[in-house]
Amino acid sequence: MKKFKVAGYIRLSKEDKIKDESNSVTNQKLIITSYIEKNEDLELIDFYIDDGYSGTTFDRPEYKRMFKDIVDGQVNTVIVKDLSRFGRNHIQSDDYIENILPGYNVRFISIIDEIDSFKNPKSVSSIAVPLKNLMNDQYARDISEKVRSTLKVKQLNGEFIGVTAPYGYLKNPKDKHKFIIDKEASYIVKKIFNMILLGKSRKEIAEHLNNKNVLTPSLYKLSKENTTSEDLIYSKKWNSEIVNRILRNETYTGTLIQNIKTKPNYRTDKLIDVNKDEWIITENHHEPIISRDKFDKVQQILNRKTKVNKNADIDLFSGYLKCSHCGSGLIIKKSKNQVYYYCSSYIKEKSCLKYSINKKKLEQMVKDELIKNFNIEHLDRKVLNELIDMIYIIDKNNIKIEFKNI
Repeated sequence: MKKFKVAGYIRLSKEDKIKDESNSVTNQKLIITSYIEKNEDLELIDFYIDDGYSGTTFDRPEYKRMFKDIVDGQVNTVIVKDLSRFGRNHIQSDDYIENILPGYNVRFISIIDEIDSFKNPKSVSSIAVPLKNLMNDQYARDISEKVRSTLKVKQLNGEFIGVTAPYGYLKNPKDKHKFIIDKEASYIVKKIFNMILLGKSRKEIAEHLNNKNVLTPSLYKLSKENTTSEDLIYSKKWNSEIVNRILRNETYTGTLIQNIKTKPNYRTDKLIDVNKDEWIITENHHEPIISRDKFDKVQQILNRKTKVNKNADIDLFSGYLKCSHCGSGLIIKKSKNQVYYYCSSYIKEKSCLKYSINKKKLEQMVKDELIKNFNIEHLDRKVLNELIDMIYIIDKNNIKIEFKNI
């Protein structure tokens, strides 16, 4: 008797965990195992379990592993409890069942729906399959709308619905929709605002925090909250943008602002910006770390600096060049319609090596590195700000770029 090599596929979304015990991983596994035991032509190779993943997309880690095993010939049969476990995007589900899986000569079985592409080929081609997939898709749409509506009501009631509290705060253990101040992190927030008031730039603040080995917000959350959020981007070093996000965050005044971004539809996790007039703002939601007066003063300073920077004729590499030998900044000088950079320690005190590097040559060297590392061919201040921490000049022919880890 021919033995079909079986992949038992199991999926459980976050909503299923809350609402439906019948779709639990344990229950799905039990149904599939029992079915295989009753059919001698089936041999279980492995279970592929996507726990906590929506059926509206097939971008799931275990599904991808299963499909790789199909391509590699490790399995030739897919069994699911029912069609909704396979997927809730009716277009993609239909395509996989009717075209893709048959293209790899894969047998498809949906136990509850009594579908078996080998024993009963008509069960797959029946109009019932796309209709059920369409119903499963509609169910996902309805659930998404209900969840979105529920979250919107919570936001309008002033309840925080995020996964983690903003840097400087912790979720209140007595009320997860409120914040309490984190003394350690709030000290850094206050320090950042005070340094701006003392005339420091965002770049200088970032350098100061790095020199003091202060953990970035994401690494701090990782160390204190042991979060496993896949949405959290771990930045190993402070940079101007991280500092700027803190300085612009009105949360520190005690105001909660939500509904800033949203998903365009239930089939994607991509976030898009929401118009400012649709933001949901709750005053006096939590204890402030920064007074409103201080926050407004800092905004005036930042806005003034931004306006000056936009209007000023700033050199492309201003603030980004350091001598690799002594750590000093470089000074710009012009000679015969050419622009060169020199170590400031040599120019001022003759205490470092005498060398210069031509600006046009430096631009090309930096562009070459950007192409190699990021496939980016253009060079401007925005690119430098987003990707580069520092450019160390070794001599007129050699540089070393320290890229941001963001």
